[in-house]
Amino acid sequence: MELSVVIPAYNREWSLRGTIDSVISCGIDAEIIVVDDGSTDGTVGAARSYGARVAVLQQANGGPAAARNTGLEHASGSILAFLDSDDVWLPGVVPDCLQALRSHPEIDVLACEALFGNESDGYQPLSPVTGRGEFARLLDDPIGPALFQLDRHRLMRLMIERMQVFLGSTFIRRTALDSIGPFDPALFGGEDYELCLRLAAKHTFAFLDRPLARYEKHPGGISTNPERMAREFALAVRSMIRKPAWLTADERRRARQKYAQLAYGYGYWAYDRGDFAEARRRFAAGLREGSFSLKTAAYWLACCLPGRAVRWLRRAKQGAA
Repeated sequence: MELSVVIPAYNREWSLRGTIDSVISCGIDAEIIVVDDGSTDGTVGAARSYGARVAVLQQANGGPAAARNTGLEHASGSILAFLDSDDVWLPGVVPDCLQALRSHPEIDVLACEALFGNESDGYQPLSPVTGRGEFARLLDDPIGPALFQLDRHRLMRLMIERMQVFLGSTFIRRTALDSIGPFDPALFGGEDYELCLRLAAKHTFAFLDRPLARYEKHPGGISTNPERMAREFALAVRSMIRKPAWLTADERRRARQKYAQLAYGYGYWAYDRGDFAEARRRFAAGLREGSFSLKTAAYWLACCLPGRAVRWLRRAKQGAA
């Protein structure tokens, strides 16, 4: 089959059928691979209820990156999509996406608009939020109806600042993935950002300005843990700093600045709860590989003092505020 859809799942019995049904009804006969990541509920049974229509793989719990990599190893399609087990595709869009890729072999990655939210709060387009008003400026090179080729350097600058595409609304040629390598299993929440940074550094993106996926925001999701996400985003950007040949001089400078900012924020989480040894380690990481920050250096130096002295400094600062 032309399209393979990999769905990692961990304890998603309650949502998995909706995800699978949305792929089955997308208008294309796709290869569907569900990778159960060590679930303890009825996730496997829900996936197997589709019979031969859905391939079900099982592994010990290793996180979403490891699950996606397992699915990738077994996928046969020349075009790959990764859809989380609590998100769904909207009908009528996938056939146009595949036709766009057939018509434009120069496009390696096709991203589509996504909707995010939930039934109680409603849904809204994602790109104006992630792009903070800047993403729309990339849509100035139309190559088809609602289809735009994205300038690599302008996209990369935005991607260094923040993830600009939603993985569940993205199609990737296997050749592009093979050239950069799979998801980083050391990441747990930022692996999609890190992969898309590598893709943006090396390959050509296009954007279809039509909603394809609905991204559900719900309590307990990975993105609701701000300290973890601070770590994940920092590590994703750091991965690009460690690939200097992949970036222009300006992009390297921007990546180091962003990493310094993210590492400071991640360090402050530990500092704020009084774990000064851990905060010192995190601040030092930002100083070592990011752009120099006087504020980060000051906090690192403070965390080198005995804990009692650091707490006194904090109280003094709070009293002066």
